[in-house]
Amino acid sequence: MDLRRFLLTILGTVAVAGASPTQSYPLDDRSVYTLRLSREAPTTCVFPAGVTAIVGANASTKIEDNPAVLLSHETGSEFFSLRALKDDAKAALNILFRGRVYALSLTTEGEADRAVVFLDEPLTGSGARKLSTDLLRALVDRARQRDRAPFALPGMDVRMDRAEPGIVTAYRSFTATIETATRFEAEDALVFRIKLENVLNVAVPYDPQGLAIRLDREFFPGALAEASGAIPARGVSLAYFVISGGPNGRANLTVREKFSVIVPCP
Repeated sequence: MDLRRFLLTILGTVAVAGASPTQSYPLDDRSVYTLRLSREAPTTCVFPAGVTAIVGANASTKIEDNPAVLLSHETGSEFFSLRALKDDAKAALNILFRGRVYALSLTTEGEADRAVVFLDEPLTGSGARKLSTDLLRALVDRARQRDRAPFALPGMDVRMDRAEPGIVTAYRSFTATIETATRFEAEDALVFRIKLENVLNVAVPYDPQGLAIRLDREFFPGALAEASGAIPARGVSLAYFVISGGPNGRANLTVREKFSVIVPCP
């Protein structure tokens, strides 16, 4: 069975069974992916091609090892399945694929994923609706004002929405937390305030112009960023950036989407 047919079979089975939604993630070796498992049903993970190797902690292909997570995988196959064998199971996998290592964190917390598809997609895109630089800066200023006073101020645009999602994207040497997201309806734009926390004893540089938001399989590159480009040693840096529209016009994203952050590093 080729990969396309396999994916259609997996997705169709999940839909018919009424299971939790299938998750789709672009491959990013700087991120740690969290997968939610169940004791009652397997979670199947699919890569774009055959996986070179899988290294696990608290996970095993042998049930006699008494692992927290049972792994089923045929050498060279592009997919593998996972099932929790214990309540409150926690485990980790490192997947070697095309010379890079992809980190998976496994947990039984939350509604289980039935299928997780990793996609060959770029981390940045183009074609988003263009707003002038002056207008983008004005949106950042308005978002800053709203962050300082989270309740509506007299005369403030009512076509504005704000949330404090606190969503964390984990990188190997730092974390990126979405502290606030502010939507401007007329401009179809969202302004994010991101807290970057460095755990190293040296500063971590990053590319402010490459900041982007990921939502499922879609990427929304930043249209403008106000950021330093470096996270101080064992310190915190704040960044604001704007996304506007989508590749085909209005994106109509809400501030309550399950976003994650792309922070390009050298």
